Amino acid sequence: MVLLVLLPLSITAKLSRQDSILLARIFSFQRNYTQEMRGFATNVYIKHLYQTHRRNPTMWLIPSTYAIARGERTFISEQYSRLYFRSISDFDHLKQVYYTTIPRNRRTLPVLLEFITPNIYNVTMYGDHILSPFCGENHVYYTYSIANLGHDKMRLYFRPRFVPNTQLVKGKAIVDWKTGQVEQLEIEGEFDMIHFRTISMQGDYGSRALLPKLCKTVIEFKFAGNHITSDFTAFYDCPITLPDTINVKGDKHLIDSVRPVSLSEAELAVYHAYDSAHAKRPVVDTTRTIHENIPLPHPMAAMAGKNDSTGHKEGPRHDYLKEIGWDIIGSNLINSISASGENGYLKLYPILNPQYLSYSSRKGLSYKMRMRGEYRFSDGFQLHFNPQVGYRFKRHELYYNIPVWFYCGRKKQSTFFLNTSLENRTGNAKLLEDIKRIVGEEAGQSIDERELHFFGDNVFQFSNKTTYSKTLTVTIGLTFHRRKALHPRELKAMGLSSKHHSLAPALSVSFRPWAKAPMFTIDYERAFKSSYFDVDYERWEADASLKHRLRRLQTLNLRVGGGIYTRRKGNYFMDFANFRDNNLPEGWDDDWSGDFQLLRSHLYNESQYYVRGNVSYESPLLGVSLIPLVGHYVERERVYWNGLGIGHTRMYSEIGYGFTTRFFSVGVFASFLNIEYQQMTAKFTFELFKRW
Repeated sequence: MVLLVLLPLSITAKLSRQDSILLARIFSFQRNYTQEMRGFATNVYIKHLYQTHRRNPTMWLIPSTYAIARGERTFISEQYSRLYFRSISDFDHLKQVYYTTIPRNRRTLPVLLEFITPNIYNVTMYGDHILSPFCGENHVYYTYSIANLGHDKMRLYFRPRFVPNTQLVKGKAIVDWKTGQVEQLEIEGEFDMIHFRTISMQGDYGSRALLPKLCKTVIEFKFAGNHITSDFTAFYDCPITLPDTINVKGDKHLIDSVRPVSLSEAELAVYHAYDSAHAKRPVVDTTRTIHENIPLPHPMAAMAGKNDSTGHKEGPRHDYLKEIGWDIIGSNLINSISASGENGYLKLYPILNPQYLSYSSRKGLSYKMRMRGEYRFSDGFQLHFNPQVGYRFKRHELYYNIPVWFYCGRKKQSTFFLNTSLENRTGNAKLLEDIKRIVGEEAGQSIDERELHFFGDNVFQFSNKTTYSKTLTVTIGLTFHRRKALHPRELKAMGLSSKHHSLAPALSVSFRPWAKAPMFTIDYERAFKSSYFDVDYERWEADASLKHRLRRLQTLNLRVGGGIYTRRKGNYFMDFANFRDNNLPEGWDDDWSGDFQLLRSHLYNESQYYVRGNVSYESPLLGVSLIPLVGHYVERERVYWNGLGIGHTRMYSEIGYGFTTRFFSVGVFASFLNIEYQQMTAKFTFELFKRW
C-alpha cells in the first residue's frame, strides 16, 4: 500500500519542451490572468430536454424520477437564475423562474445540474469529484499531447494515464498559446451511473474566463433496463436581470419573456404536444439573441437524433385519484418528503432507501433513517434538528437519537443543545461477577449468554456551547442517564437493582491553535449523589483529531485520545464520550474512519481507562482503482489502522482496507492482540443514489 501511495509521486511525464510550456501556462492561467470573483454576479438560463427511451417498474425506485415513470416519455424544463459568487467554487444560486412539462411542475434528476458548469481550473471539476486535467496537481493522472492550429491556437488532447476511472475524463481543448487560456473544451466522462459529454465555450477575459458563456451537455443514464437521456444547454451573462425577490413556477409568459434563445424544433414539438393535451396556448418563440451566432457542435449527435422524436398521442383522460395516489407512494416511500417556507424547511429522507442498510459480521444487518429541519426566527436565532432511528436485526435492537440545536448570534457564538437518545446497551463484567457469585459459576455461563448484565440506556443531554474566538469553544451542560435492565425480573429475583439513574454536570473545552491545526478537546463530568441518583462517578477525557486535506482529493485522518474514571463508587457503568459503540453511523466519512470494527460491544464499558489512536489515508486512485475494468468504478480508497489500550488486556489493534463505488462500499478489517492475529470481518454499505 505504501508503494501504491507513492507511485503517482514517482512518475515523470515525458513531454516535449513545447508541451511543458503550454501545460505550465494552463496550470497558472487562473492565478496570472483572472481577478478575485467576490461580488461577481451573472444571469443564467438553462433548458433541459428529457427523453425516456426505455422504462420498467424499477424506474419508480430511482429518486426523483417517479414523476416521469409513467405517461409521456419526453419532457422539457426551463430555468432562469442568478448566481452570486464569493469564489469560483463558492456561490449562491438564486432560482427565479422555472417552467416544465413534467407533471405538477416537479423537478426530476436534480443531480444533473452538477454537470452544467465545469470548474476547469479547480482540482475537481464538479463539486468534490472528477479530477480536472487543467489543474497542475492532477497532471500525474493524465497523458497530454498537443497539435498546432496556427494563429497562436493549440489543440490539447488529454486522457487518463493509467486506466479509465470514474474520477477522470478524456477529451480535447483549444488553448491560447500565449496565455494558456482554455477557450473551448470537449470532455467525456462517467460518474455515479451518469455518462456525460460536454462542450463548453469559456468567457473572454477576467472572471468570465473562469466560467462558460455557453455550455452544452448530453447526459445518458442507464439502470436496471431503464434508459434516460437529458440534453441541456446553459447560457451565461443573459441580459435580463430580475429582482431577487422573484421566485415563480409554472408561468409560461414569464419564461417566454426572459428566454435568451429560440427553442429547437424538438423542444417546440414537446411544448405543442403538452399544450394540446392540456388545452393551453401554443408556444410562439420569436426570441433572437447573439447567442445563436455562436457555433457549437452537438456533443452526441446520434443521441440528439433520438431526442428529436416526440411520438406524442392526443392528451389522455386524467384519473386524478390515481395520480394523487401515485404521488403519495412516490413522495413517501421512494423520495424525500420536504416542505419549505420563508423561515425554514422540513425534510424526511426516503423510507425505502438502500443507503440505510449496512452489514458487518459483528453487528449483522442494520437499518437506519433520518429527517432534518430548520427554522429561522431571525438572522440571529435559528433552530435545527436531525432525528435518527436505527434497528439491528441480528439482536433485535432499536436505537434513536433526537438532537436539537438552537443558535444565538449571527455568527452562532452561542448554541443551546438538547438531545434524547437510546444508542447503546451497556453492561459490565463487575455486574456479571456479582450475578455468578449469587447463582453459582456453572449457572453463570448461561447467564452470560443471555446477557442478564446488560441495560438499555436512555440519555438526556442539555448544554450550552459558547464560541469565544476562532480558537476557543467552551461547553457547559447536564447529562442524565436512565438505565433499565433488559431482564428486570431475573435481577430482582437475585436481589439486584434493575434500574439506575445518574445526573452529572459536564464541561468541555475545545481549542484549535490555528486554522489547520488539530482540534484539542478536554471533557469532564462529575455526577451528583443522592438516593435517586445512585451512579456516582467522575470522568476525564482528552482528545485530539485532525482531518488534513492533501492534494488530489487525498485526505489524512488522525485521532488520538484517552479517558479515565477517577471516581467510581457503587455502580457498574462506564460511559465514555469519545470511546463508544456507534450504532447510528453516518456513512463512509463517519464510522469508517474513527471506529473499531471488531471490538466487542461490552469492552467499551468494562475498563476504567482507555487510550486510543486512529489513522486513515484516503485517495481516489490508490490500488484497486489501477486494475483494468474493475478500477473504472472505484471512486475512493482508504487504508486504516486503529489501536487501543484498555485494562485487563494486551494492546489491541485493527488494520483495514476499504473502497467505495457508485453502488456500494466495502471494507475488510483484521484484529490483533499485540502481534497475534485474532479475527477478520467485512463491512458492507449501499451507496446507490447517495448523491441523488
